[in-house]
Amino acid sequence: MKAAVLTGPEKIEIQDVATPEPSGSELLVKLKCCGICTLEQRLFTGAVRIRYPLIPGHEASGEVVKVGPDVLADIKPGARVALDLVERCGECYYCRTGQSNMCVNRFKRDEKVLGGFGEYIAVNATQAFLIPDALSFAEAAFSEPLSCCIRSLKKVGLHLAEDLLIVGAGPMGQMHLQIALCMGARVFVSDPDRARLAMAGKMGAFLTVDPSNENLVAILKEHTDGRGVDACVVTSIAHAALAGAFESVRKNGRVNIYTSYTDKPPLPVDANTLHRTELTVTGSEGRTEEDFLQAVRLLSFGKVDVKPLISATVGFPRLETGIRAAMTSDTYRVLLEHEGA
Repeated sequence: MKAAVLTGPEKIEIQDVATPEPSGSELLVKLKCCGICTLEQRLFTGAVRIRYPLIPGHEASGEVVKVGPDVLADIKPGARVALDLVERCGECYYCRTGQSNMCVNRFKRDEKVLGGFGEYIAVNATQAFLIPDALSFAEAAFSEPLSCCIRSLKKVGLHLAEDLLIVGAGPMGQMHLQIALCMGARVFVSDPDRARLAMAGKMGAFLTVDPSNENLVAILKEHTDGRGVDACVVTSIAHAALAGAFESVRKNGRVNIYTSYTDKPPLPVDANTLHRTELTVTGSEGRTEEDFLQAVRLLSFGKVDVKPLISATVGFPRLETGIRAAMTSDTYRVLLEHEGA
């Protein structure tokens, strides 16, 4: 089979590699679409390293072509699936306590990692989630990032009829927005990019704010009787965005740091402020199996519409161009689309 293999920073090659054979409780899946996520972008630049050589890609969907002899689920060849391509060991403390997103064995050398940039992949049946015919493979590839946003909003404890600020209107901010609306929140979105704010408005944001030209804190307090928002999710890596988050929440408010940083910025809040306002600060990493299932169901129900976030699709010949395009602010999600998808 063909696969895009990362051999070093900014070195990705289309190679012929062995097609995997499913064994035991595994499925062989012909991949149809795979998103070029921030992780893949950072792997490409070398900002993040797992190991070389590596087949990247973890936001994937495809069609089952073979079923291992020990698969118990009612999955047959031809089934359309969204794939959770971060494996969990199922044995460590975190997996056994329902926190599999913290699995300590996710990226060990003897564990399979990623693989969505290949033509085929063998996965455990527990990693495959059935999708309806009405959901395109391109839309289904958003199941993984959507599940991470679901995890994020659970961590920040979003409740019905609360005010939520989303800092950053990139693809993750836009997905947070749609899920928060499903949860009954009134959503404010902050971003200096006017085009992205316009998209957030179309997606249903109550109010969008350009913090480079408007007083974000004053605007939020104006709409919340002087309190500030109940909760805030930070999806932007800008340090100023992080600072604005802490200034925007009310007493007893909550802030979730969803994004990951290439550096190590300090929290822009002092211990006394935390003490006196009872502010809760958390982070969120990845997702659990439940989060993934919920993402697939939201997409299948039509509750979340990711079609406007598909900026471009590319095949193997233009994959590097697609990766570089994905790193610009002009795109939301660029997808690797295999022939026949």
